[in-house]
Amino acid sequence: MKLIEVINKDIKRSRTLKAGKTYVIQGEVRVAKSVKLTVQDKVTILIVNGVNKKSSIWRSALIFEQGSSLIAQRMYVKACNSEYKPVKCADNGGLWFLGNFNDASKDGVSVKVNRKNPLSSFNAKMVATYYLGRFDPTQIADATQNDDGEADVDDDIDGFSVLGVGKNEWNISEVRCYYSADDAFDVTNSHIRLDRLEIKLPVEDGMNISSSRVEIHKSLSIDLRKTKVMDRDLFDFETDDGGSFVELYRRCWVRLNGVFGDQVVLSSKDMPKPVTRDDNERFYSFSGQLKSAALVYSIDED
Repeated sequence: MKLIEVINKDIKRSRTLKAGKTYVIQGEVRVAKSVKLTVQDKVTILIVNGVNKKSSIWRSALIFEQGSSLIAQRMYVKACNSEYKPVKCADNGGLWFLGNFNDASKDGVSVKVNRKNPLSSFNAKMVATYYLGRFDPTQIADATQNDDGEADVDDDIDGFSVLGVGKNEWNISEVRCYYSADDAFDVTNSHIRLDRLEIKLPVEDGMNISSSRVEIHKSLSIDLRKTKVMDRDLFDFETDDGGSFVELYRRCWVRLNGVFGDQVVLSSKDMPKPVTRDDNERFYSFSGQLKSAALVYSIDED
């Protein structure tokens, strides 16, 4: 049985998470500016489910601050219960990466460009997440209440979030997002490159891209089989601070199953044209290797 180490304070000095141990994030844990977190190959990090009133997002979360560094090979991040046992249920604050490329803000977490701070540096062969994020508080029994005794209606929290990160800050080759409580992979005001992205059965959207550019070079797989949830799309784009783009490179393997999305445009010689009108719920499916590059984008519609 692996040893367990609980991390319940911000990481303010560089350290290594070693193979042979399981690490538990309890509370809102931030990797501070100029701090390097090294994660040895195949280490698992658990994030505790449930309300945490000391956290700005009311849940335990692992947040890499602007100017922090990650060095990892294959890293696994999963949900756990209060007894530190992995569970197949998402009720946590997820995994966050904050950069120094653009101002960005969502769900109570924000970052502003500060040229006095170092660039962030996120490096990994693969990061895989399981059951991260939380549902809309109006949908769960422990919704917090305001002074009037009414439930606070904050946004639900995505499993994997990237805010204000530039290409020269991002060197994570592969991301896998499984069973997120809200959107699986959220990118806000960023420009990043991935070799591979795999998304499986989030509660809501697959890729939520806000005024960002995401390059995918080798494979994209999004599985959003139909559920009772409406307005659940493969691609959900916001354009508040500019257009949103997902670039699929030539010879990239693409596997898509789900509703394509509202008000997005697909430019591709290989993929069939999707239905993208408002409130569309028509299922879209494609599997194959692209002979030519493709682009999914929205310039001024969301």
